[in-house]
Amino acid sequence: MKRNLLIIGGTSGIMIGCYDQFIKQNYNIFASYSSKQSLKNIPKKILKSKKIKFFELNFNWQNTKIIETLKKKKIKADLIINAVGGTFGYRNYSFKVADWQRCIELNFFKHVLINNLFLKDMIKKNFGRILFFSSFVVDDPQASIMYSCSKALVENYVKKSAIIFGKNNILINAIKTSVVAAKNNNWYKATIQKKDFVDKKMKDLISVERIGTSDDLKYFINDIVSEKNTFMNGSIVNIDGGMK
Repeated sequence: MKRNLLIIGGTSGIMIGCYDQFIKQNYNIFASYSSKQSLKNIPKKILKSKKIKFFELNFNWQNTKIIETLKKKKIKADLIINAVGGTFGYRNYSFKVADWQRCIELNFFKHVLINNLFLKDMIKKNFGRILFFSSFVVDDPQASIMYSCSKALVENYVKKSAIIFGKNNILINAIKTSVVAAKNNNWYKATIQKKDFVDKKMKDLISVERIGTSDDLKYFINDIVSEKNTFMNGSIVNIDGGMK
């Protein structure tokens, strides 16, 4: 059966590095982008692929517009990769509850909103794979408190929802990463502009003493969301180069 793969955040650097593997699996691929500007990071051969349908979806939209867009575009999903996340500028402690709500909304609730749209159909089919991304910031006392709390919520959701939906052959997992240099992120720019600083930082932070890339993740990502995965469920898998 030809599966439908939905990627939320299809222009993220890690996802860009995964497309060659996804295309080989012969999926129907639906990939969201937040702005047309972000599409410039995607190789032309990927943009022109008949196996991938890119569509605009922005987490700053209201929930109703997000759902309406998914329905209007006739998006289908047997497999979902939730690849949107970040500090979104919320780096320091805020005394405004609205800031906390916004950070958690963008890192967590928007993904739950989208997943819920497709979960009932997954139950009917008795098949589904959902992947989240977490981060080492959950355990880093110096990391952004609002961002780390958001990712801790993601991890707890993965563990609990896996128990609820595992009986329906819906396997829900998360990959916990460290520092990854992807084409459109700040760490990638730093490897070019401040290579000596990055090299020293990685030696201090990561046991393999180098920054991560999408190549370090793409094969595992491909396997964990595929039918090859039949028993991993509710796992938070560290692929971080060995944090010190």
